[in-house]
Amino acid sequence: MQECYTVTRKLRGLAVIINNMKFDNEESTPARKGSEYDVINMKNLFDGLHFEVREHHNKNAQEILECLKEDKRTLPDSDIFVAVIMSDGSKNCVYGTDGKRVQIEDITTIFNEKNCPKLRETPKIFFIQACQDGNLSHGNQ
Repeated sequence: MQECYTVTRKLRGLAVIINNMKFDNEESTPARKGSEYDVINMKNLFDGLHFEVREHHNKNAQEILECLKEDKRTLPDSDIFVAVIMSDGSKNCVYGTDGKRVQIEDITTIFNEKNCPKLRETPKIFFIQACQDGNLSHGNQ
């Protein structure tokens, strides 16, 4: 018999959306035009799925980690955790608006069983929308 996660609460979970659209050095990292529509679509999706949605915009590397730690500290009772991080990046990291790297492992570690026992045996889903190969991708410019 296969075990499944229980999803029974009215508030299904917390969905955190971080969208870095504008960067301090626009010459090396141009603005991610159109990403505000991605945020709207993600918010509408998770609202419809009965998630509490928290948005964070244009955060430097340190602020990315700080806002995730604050969201962890104020987690509602829920059955699922989702993080959507949209920024520029390179292999295994995303960039803050200051161009500094945040390792994806540092992000996921915030919510692991040791650091966030409230989410023990809870599905944790991370969507990272950021270039990972070192080649900048800026849509239809």
